[in-house]
Amino acid sequence: MTWRDQLLGAAEAALQRGEWAAAVDHCRSALALAPGSDGAAQAMLGIGLLQLGQQDAAIAALEQAAGMNKRNPHWLGHLAQAYATAGRLDDARKTYQRASRLAPQYWPYTQNAALLLIRQGKAGEAESVLRALARRHPDEAGIQLNLGNVLLELGRSADAETVLRAALRLAPDDTQILQSLGSAQHRQSRFEEACANYRACIRAEPQAPVPRLNLVSALIDAGRCAEAEAECLALIGFAPILPEAHRFLGAARGFRGDTAGALRAFSRAAELAPERADDIRNHGGALAECGRLQASLRQLARAEQLAPDDIALRQLRSAIDLAQGRLSDGWQHYRARQAFIGTHAARPELQLQQTLPEDLRGYRITLWPEQGIGDELFFLRHADQLRRRGAHVAVRASAKIAEFVARSGIADDVVIHDERKPATEGLQMLCGDLPGALSSTDACPCPDLPDAQSDALRDYTAWIRVYWPRPAPPLRIPPLDDALARARKILQDAGPGPHIGATWRAGIAAREQRGAHWVLEKSVPLAEFGAALRGAPGTLLSLQRHPLPDETAALAAAAGRKVVDLSALNEDLETLLALLALIDDYTGVSNTNMHLRAACGRPARVLVPNPAEWRWMHGGEESPWFPGFRIYRQTLDGRWDPSLAQLAADLAAPQRAPES
Repeated sequence: MTWRDQLLGAAEAALQRGEWAAAVDHCRSALALAPGSDGAAQAMLGIGLLQLGQQDAAIAALEQAAGMNKRNPHWLGHLAQAYATAGRLDDARKTYQRASRLAPQYWPYTQNAALLLIRQGKAGEAESVLRALARRHPDEAGIQLNLGNVLLELGRSADAETVLRAALRLAPDDTQILQSLGSAQHRQSRFEEACANYRACIRAEPQAPVPRLNLVSALIDAGRCAEAEAECLALIGFAPILPEAHRFLGAARGFRGDTAGALRAFSRAAELAPERADDIRNHGGALAECGRLQASLRQLARAEQLAPDDIALRQLRSAIDLAQGRLSDGWQHYRARQAFIGTHAARPELQLQQTLPEDLRGYRITLWPEQGIGDELFFLRHADQLRRRGAHVAVRASAKIAEFVARSGIADDVVIHDERKPATEGLQMLCGDLPGALSSTDACPCPDLPDAQSDALRDYTAWIRVYWPRPAPPLRIPPLDDALARARKILQDAGPGPHIGATWRAGIAAREQRGAHWVLEKSVPLAEFGAALRGAPGTLLSLQRHPLPDETAALAAAAGRKVVDLSALNEDLETLLALLALIDDYTGVSNTNMHLRAACGRPARVLVPNPAEWRWMHGGEESPWFPGFRIYRQTLDGRWDPSLAQLAADLAAPQRAPES
């Protein structure tokens, strides 16, 4: 055996032991003795360099080796890996395909080529390749796993589950398959099954963070935020510097209403991941929710520098600015809300407008609904401004409130909205874009400020108008005479006055969330709410839409008195509007009924969970959008007792009339 052969043997042994630097040294010594060898030294040199992270040098050595022996699939496989590591995905895929043609029985080459198609955004092509490969190798669980993951990438969770179950039958203890199966079930909102599979992974690999993070995510989506918080704390116990663990902890606490605790968690996540825009954004949002606006805006400015096109950041800025009364800033960012993005993507032919010409005389503007009917009523309050500026206003209103909108007198034409009907002539606009479009001509960035002020504002952009123009008043919708007669009869049968309406839940409960984007959920604990109503005079009326079984009875038990169930009126909005105009008091979370109560010109008492929805503002007892409404807020640490104690004390006192 020659000295060169001994060096190559030593290099091969070093590679097998994972001693990459030693292997590289042996290969270079062998090449120094025989530069024009058969390629083995170059191939092993490239393999060693690749493991050392020296991709360019590895590619050069492996290309030379492949050039010396064009029919060695093993060397081509390593060259493809080197290309992939260097980001040369197309070269990598083609090289894997060459290797597969030379060694068709070795299926990983074809699989790797398919996985590169995914990285190139060609998941559909990858599916075809992997399905064909699975048919040729039906007993290979790894192929089924990757096919299932491709189907997840394509959003076909049910198909992915079928494939992953087949993979699990081949490899029952494979934690990667269990995790992917859990993901497929998670995306189908089958949270219990997903959690069971994630927990099985945790039992097999107790120190692995990914299945624990997946479990936390599923628990949060299932509305089990207390369990999610406990799991996060357990993970932080052995992985204290994992940013994701603190990020999920912040989310779990935030959904529980513990804003102060969420801030601590998000702050730690941002500290551990100072270059991650998501964590900086979350930190900024939590600072705002805790009332630290200046610090919040600085964090959000940092996040924008890291991710200037982040839509979620603009949505957060909108909520923060509007809740602080910084209306010009808020409406600028509100254009990026999910309702607009989704409608624009689904109906590009509408050419939806978000700004308006200065002179509207002669224009026809059609307003489209968005979000819920409460939001529709809220934003249509601005429509009359279009008419005052000379526009012809048409409203496509949701069927339940089309008659209300017509009676409000804010539009020239009102039709029931039908997605199948084409757009009419003129400008098309979502109603949520009205306030921003009507005020955008006045907004301007802050100019250079004197030194004392510039120290406070120089590191983030702001607009100068706050509460200007004055927020438009709610729509006024007169109840019908026959509806008033029905409502009076209902109240007469219900019991003696004063009559107090109550609701305790709105939005979509966490356990029922099904979309990729969370919908706002608002609720107050029934036992505490009922206790606050215990001393109120008169008759309690439940106006809760779709109460859960036994909820009304639970409220009555907590209040220590009868609660008349009028929840069915939520399906008869004309009678409900009339009843809201007649009852003496109304208290509950923000919902459509609050908008209808405002439309009657009557006051209400609003229970506002923390963090507050922007229209109820960040703090204070009132909102400029709902004159005469009294706000009772959940505390930053998630407690209701202080505000509910105040509610109990206030219920006997008359409310002042709203401002005209």
